[in-house]
Amino acid sequence: MAPPRTMAKALLSLVDVQVRRGMNTVLEDCSLLVEAGQTVVLTGANGAGKSTLLETAAGLLPMERGRVQHDHVVVADAEGRRRKSPFTVGMVLQRNGMLGGEVLAEHLQAAMSMSGHSVELDPFLKRFNLMHRANDLVAHLSQGQARKVAVLAGLLPAFASPTPALIILDEPDAGLDEASIDILGRWMNELRTMGHALLVATHDERMMAQATHLYDVDQGKFQTTTAPPEERIENRTSRPTKPLSPAAFGVKMHLRTMMWLNTNAMAGLLTLGILLALGDFMDDLDRLQQMGFILAPTLAVGLCGDPLVAALREERAGVWWRAVGGGEPHAGWIPLAIGAVFTFLTTNGLRDGREMHIVLAGAVLCFLVWHSVGWMQRSTQRLARPHAVFVGLLTPVLILPYSVLISVLS
Repeated sequence: MAPPRTMAKALLSLVDVQVRRGMNTVLEDCSLLVEAGQTVVLTGANGAGKSTLLETAAGLLPMERGRVQHDHVVVADAEGRRRKSPFTVGMVLQRNGMLGGEVLAEHLQAAMSMSGHSVELDPFLKRFNLMHRANDLVAHLSQGQARKVAVLAGLLPAFASPTPALIILDEPDAGLDEASIDILGRWMNELRTMGHALLVATHDERMMAQATHLYDVDQGKFQTTTAPPEERIENRTSRPTKPLSPAAFGVKMHLRTMMWLNTNAMAGLLTLGILLALGDFMDDLDRLQQMGFILAPTLAVGLCGDPLVAALREERAGVWWRAVGGGEPHAGWIPLAIGAVFTFLTTNGLRDGREMHIVLAGAVLCFLVWHSVGWMQRSTQRLARPHAVFVGLLTPVLILPYSVLISVLS
């Protein structure tokens, strides 16, 4: 069932936006309005700021001036305030925004779940010739197939949403074959007919032919075009579904890929191995010193941070999650379990004791340190110059709560 058509409803407003990238001002006094039932295509030369405008519209980039509104909600402003969009947002980045460990069908279901609804996947997979790859990992797909999945992940939330949605597409045609580009154009027209709003950056004339309006980013000019005939809407049944939380996704990826083993657990094992190699030295230490050594491997595990942060950076999957889900995936409860295991192993290896309150304290320590370092890693990535900040220089501040904890336990 198609959502109600509310042609005059403004889904997106950019008001006097100024955005800098490094030392360059990419957008200056940019104002743009996109209403339900419109397809606005951005034009301009390479480097004009089309991708910057799209990511700013999604509330992803810091601004020097201005604000971004979805309906009447300010989702981002120059003061650094951020709010979740009241709309379903579909996003296609220049990168695919997926992890290699995701299953194709799972990724699409997760994308649709952000709207709280889903539709049958098979018709879309058949049109894009992906039915035979539905249960394959993204890492096993060709570049063209992975791009098709990224495009579907941007469009399907709108097809599933019972209310008008905002679809932001950054060169969705890149890497698609001729037949797929034709299908994409038809889907874009269908979504516009359903009352959704589309903001698209493309150089392909076939995509431009779907536009109701053109916006020249270089000149800041807004032009109305001859809209294509409305597409007959296929009968798609939308059904409610539970949104996938960033924590649930993060835990799934950790368990599937075992990325924690290669980073956090390895650091803990190396620390524990060094302590065991020192021999029987614990009897010569007081209680405070013993607690410090017992919790050292657990602290090492947590100080490595969340390996999911680096994984999400590769294909900009973290950026995609922030655009459509409001937050980046994280390890959830995984640090609690790993911290408890390492504290238990260290306690038995160094003291032959099984004090469960120490194991519990180690689990909490690992959880807090792991997520604190992960928060610092994610926060620096959102800065205008993320590589100018070294997260490792900030981690010594965590020594203080560690010292307090071992003092309490002793």
